[in-house]
Amino acid sequence: MDFFKENLREVLYKRPSVAMEIARSYNILAPLQELRNLVGGVYDSVDCSLYSKFELHSLVNAIVMNNYCGESYIKSCLVERFIKEDVVAAFEIKANSSRLDFLRINGDTISYEIKSEYDSLKKLEKQVNNYEELFEYNYIVIDKKHLKKAIQLIPKNYGILIVDGDLKEIKKAKKNSLINCQKQLNLFTKKELYTHFGESKAEVLQKFTCPAINKQFKSMLKKRYLNKWNFLRDNKANILPIDYQFFFRHNISPKLLYL
Repeated sequence: MDFFKENLREVLYKRPSVAMEIARSYNILAPLQELRNLVGGVYDSVDCSLYSKFELHSLVNAIVMNNYCGESYIKSCLVERFIKEDVVAAFEIKANSSRLDFLRINGDTISYEIKSEYDSLKKLEKQVNNYEELFEYNYIVIDKKHLKKAIQLIPKNYGILIVDGDLKEIKKAKKNSLINCQKQLNLFTKKELYTHFGESKAEVLQKFTCPAINKQFKSMLKKRYLNKWNFLRDNKANILPIDYQFFFRHNISPKLLYL
């Protein structure tokens, strides 16, 4: 794409406020003309009719990834960190009254709550308490500007990843001892309960120990998200980083949307 070669400096150094507006306005399902309008609003000297749909998607991705360290950027960093490992991972998991940003499942369940520099910490205390009831290890992934305040809000066993260009682990998570197996069962669908236990929720609580429930909880999550994660892994080379979560949720060929 000649435009990238000729204007790379401009792509890399767009103001964060401009990149934020683009990130919030971007819709992967947008028709070609809408993408042209979005890019043309930033590069008013560029004839967007010269560029393909994929080139316009790629330009939006470049602007966002190089100038706006928001949620999509941080999630892409988590994907890059774990995509080659023998794990299953997932985005946006219901977790009691919260939604967890990113979950990794190997032999353990490991949660990651994201707080970018543009986020508030208003809900953090409630969120971390919800995750302690469900997952064995828990992390916050946080911009360094929030670090001092966040440390006051999170439990001592929480790990910390700092967003500083890439992700840097400054504190390793310790195993959580506050798991509530009844709350774990609330995350099972009715079908999943019978698949993993052959019982209703009330019967499971009477017949199974909490360690046994936790084991099946991990098995259920891994089974639920295995195909979605494998799709992202298999197609990652053809997916732009800002779109990782979309293609995780909707396992369709990237060519159908980019071309």
